[in-house]
Amino acid sequence: MPSHSWTDAFFQALSYSEATLALARYWYDLPRESGSLVPLRSQFQLTAIASHLDEIYLSKFREPGELIVLACGSKLVSMLGEDITGRDIFALSHLQSVPGQIAYYQQLRELPCAGVLNRWGANMSERPFVYRTVQLPLASKSGDVDFFIGTGVIRSAKKVSDHLSEDKNVSVEHQEQVFLDIGAGVPEDQ
Repeated sequence: MPSHSWTDAFFQALSYSEATLALARYWYDLPRESGSLVPLRSQFQLTAIASHLDEIYLSKFREPGELIVLACGSKLVSMLGEDITGRDIFALSHLQSVPGQIAYYQQLRELPCAGVLNRWGANMSERPFVYRTVQLPLASKSGDVDFFIGTGVIRSAKKVSDHLSEDKNVSVEHQEQVFLDIGAGVPEDQ
């Protein structure tokens, strides 16, 4: 799996929005508990990035294998075709992709590291899309990585149509996973 170092240039190369850059910079500058690479969820204040809340999501990983959306910005709701606040991401995903998604989030939690997911297929309204999200880890009071903050972007219509012409089965969600080194390395290729 690809891995990359943490830099603004990486996010800019992926054509992320200004909201993603602002979120990544804010997350990177948050204080950490002694020896921790991941800031506490309690240190993260949504009001600090208030002008970008419409593109931001917050989720919580719960055992066994649930990823509950705690907040979903209005631009994300529009892109996805439905507000998924309070819902389990894995329950909304195509069944065959769930084990890979759970493994991906477990790797983000255990190492820890940040990540990027590229998905293509159909959104909640069955409209074709190519969707890229970033996952930045946040720790609970216990120090466990239980939360992820991030943004999502839809690629341009031209890129979407180009990609879908290569992939005839748009109802199946496909994924590309990229890990970002935040100081502990990245998972080994599997």
